[in-house]
Amino acid sequence: MCCFLLLLTGTAGAAPIRNVVLFIGDGMGPGQVAAARCYAGTNLFFEGFPYQSRVSTCDAAGFVTDSAAAATAIATGRKVNGGVISLALPGDAAELETLLEHFKGLGKRTGLVTTSYLTDATPASFGAHDSNRYDSAQIAADYLAQTRPDVLMGGGAEGLDAAAAEAAGYAVVTDRVSLAGVDAGRLCGLFGWAYLPYAYDGLGALPGLSDMTVKALDILNRGPDGFFLMVEGGLIDIACHGNDLPRCVGEMLALDAAVQKVAAWAAGREDTLVLVMADHETGGLAVTADNGPGVLPDVLWTTTGHTGTSVGLYGWGVNAPLVARVTDNTQVAGVARSRVPEPGEGVGFASLAPEWTATRWATASGGVYRVEHSLTLCPPAWQPCGTVTAENSRITFVHSNGVARAQGFYRMVPVLSE
Repeated sequence: MCCFLLLLTGTAGAAPIRNVVLFIGDGMGPGQVAAARCYAGTNLFFEGFPYQSRVSTCDAAGFVTDSAAAATAIATGRKVNGGVISLALPGDAAELETLLEHFKGLGKRTGLVTTSYLTDATPASFGAHDSNRYDSAQIAADYLAQTRPDVLMGGGAEGLDAAAAEAAGYAVVTDRVSLAGVDAGRLCGLFGWAYLPYAYDGLGALPGLSDMTVKALDILNRGPDGFFLMVEGGLIDIACHGNDLPRCVGEMLALDAAVQKVAAWAAGREDTLVLVMADHETGGLAVTADNGPGVLPDVLWTTTGHTGTSVGLYGWGVNAPLVARVTDNTQVAGVARSRVPEPGEGVGFASLAPEWTATRWATASGGVYRVEHSLTLCPPAWQPCGTVTAENSRITFVHSNGVARAQGFYRMVPVLSE
């Protein structure tokens, strides 16, 4: 049986992280950020995040990546071949654990939001496993039968339809009005066919990226153990494949607005990590002249495909300083998972009075734990302090240890059912 120690004369080794929100601007390189900045007349919101880095994006063969290999590297920390969705290829083709699966295993709610169709490569790399990114039917089956994210929102069809989602226990919504009114444990938003409309062209009855993101926060935050959410601005890439600057800038600003919504929700919290990045750059875009706010800049496009340009990574919140060390997309998963306390791990303590000590622990909802104390570890003399049942992912245990100026060691031992 495992247990964890909390030394009262030191500090806990894990930040008390609960929630991770990862934004991916598909195709969003430094040129796309610069073009949107010029049009806005000011830095984008996420450019003000305190921790930033540049990240390389090549696939397992060292080639310019596609979205499947790039998103897999972000989701799993492993390079794969182009077109592969979270399988060990090259390798034995074993399923690679994704961030979504990792956090689900810790009892957290999970969600995928995109302006592309839901079975497209980027969301699929977090919620499915397949050797072919275009195997939409199998990707949809993985969502509904295997990984089962609590929230799925994006374009419809392409292997995932309302009937299948409803049969799998999801409440399905199809427009902005039904999205605003839904109150469900599992939510699937299927908006139109394939890609959502560009923000530049107007969304009609369909929700924008901010609408979907806010609803995802509402649903996911109801879970007692926190959540993982991936939000993709998928149409940045599509616009850049067409060298379409107005629509590229519109999608950039829509992504930035969604980041602002999450930041406003997380303001004042000390338990949430927000990351913003791209999977790769598309179009070889470079700004050649800033024409002022509200006017598109002069730009140069060098291709209609992807490039190997390094992309930005921006971090805010708990454990965000680790962002400054990241140089490759395979390191992002480690930042997202960094020091997320396992159930039973101590995350803090405080002396309430000379003989009273409050210890704080990471837990799993419904878990039963015995808290024990020992003045020394040479040898330990563990004495039970009490048994607690966790209602959510953090508990505080207050103990009168009878020792002036609280000292010694605590541990929390999971109580296994017979």
